[in-house]
Amino acid sequence: MSGALLIDVDSKIPNLALMHISTWRKSEGLETGFNIKDPDEVWASCIFDWNRHKMDGIPFFYPDAKVDLGGGGFDLRKRLPIGVDRMMPDYSLYQMDYDLGFTTRGCSRGCRFCVVPRKEGRFRIHQHPEEFHDPSHKVAMLLDNNILLDKGWFFEVTDWARENKVKLDYNQGLDIRLMDNEIAQQLAKTPTFKVIHFAFDSEDYEDKVVEGIDILNRNGVKCRNKALFYVYCDGDHDFDSALYRCKKLHELGVMPYLMRNRNVESTKRMTVLSRWCRPWFFFKLSWEEWAKANKIEP
Repeated sequence: MSGALLIDVDSKIPNLALMHISTWRKSEGLETGFNIKDPDEVWASCIFDWNRHKMDGIPFFYPDAKVDLGGGGFDLRKRLPIGVDRMMPDYSLYQMDYDLGFTTRGCSRGCRFCVVPRKEGRFRIHQHPEEFHDPSHKVAMLLDNNILLDKGWFFEVTDWARENKVKLDYNQGLDIRLMDNEIAQQLAKTPTFKVIHFAFDSEDYEDKVVEGIDILNRNGVKCRNKALFYVYCDGDHDFDSALYRCKKLHELGVMPYLMRNRNVESTKRMTVLSRWCRPWFFFKLSWEEWAKANKIEP
């Protein structure tokens, strides 16, 4: 029997593309997995561009196999064959006990640091969660980049989750700029896995962040315990802005998570700020106290 070897170069969560490929190749009668010896096919996926070099040797290790290299860290234009990205993921590949998938693809925001518009294009509905739901699973991790761009679809997905008693993990975050009372009430009624992620990546929409947190709190989503905001820091030149955004969230009683640009060197003060953004420090010490303890200028 022919075999298909899968190589997950650097995924921090299970690699959805490889899970789709596994379902596809198994449906064609191929033994498929991470430990196939002398494979006829090799499918490798790299998510982060700083790991792209790890793909270089793969064709040389498998000279007699058909090798297909992909993933956003290798080629943003690469796509799975038509229909494969809608197949039921092979959850056995990672021994998973939760669903994983996209109900929408793309985003219309065009943030300067984000590859999603180049990788996925403009926002569109992709598939209903029931298409990738395993009835034995009680949690679904959604990889949607901005599901709130279609409010009606967001309600359809969350209504389905409530009806099926599935907790949702909005892994890529929700757009706080689109928050309103109806969405906040729906979030309060829908089971959530751990916290709800949002982003505060620019001071330009500070007012929307403040307003959105107020809306959430008033409608039953207590942000101190149920929300976490990604705060992007492009580099040391962006430090003052990142610090301001973290301090604003501190003032509002909401946890930040500092997202540092991996393609630039992280300075000491960036590292110190990142360490402050942990719950056991963030709510106990002011930035000034933390900076003094770490011997940097506040």
